[in-house]
Amino acid sequence: MSTTNNTSPMNLSQTVNKLDSTGANWVMFQTHFIGAMKAQKVWKHFTGEAKKPMEGSTGPTGLEAWQEKEDLASYLLMQKLPDSILAKYLSKQTVAQMWSGIVTEFTSKSVMMQTNL
Repeated sequence: MSTTNNTSPMNLSQTVNKLDSTGANWVMFQTHFIGAMKAQKVWKHFTGEAKKPMEGSTGPTGLEAWQEKEDLASYLLMQKLPDSILAKYLSKQTVAQMWSGIVTEFTSKSVMMQTNL
């Protein structure tokens, strides 16, 4: 009997709404996105806890394995950002750097939106 993997990147990307460029949905986006990334086992790439291994390291903690998860994390994030936001962060070296900038920008926007209410 086979089971369906409900945590495939495609299923997860369909369960998280795209971030609104104004930040109107930031709080719920962040909540759902973090949960999805944890389920996909790539959240440590967003926090920076998954450190890039040294060149030449192999195995499940090696450079190739790290790069695969980094690429998956990057892919999942890019699917949920408007092009105007993605363009601001493409020059960052890691997903953690991208995510940090996004969190800073949209937490600030969210606070300003609440202040204007």
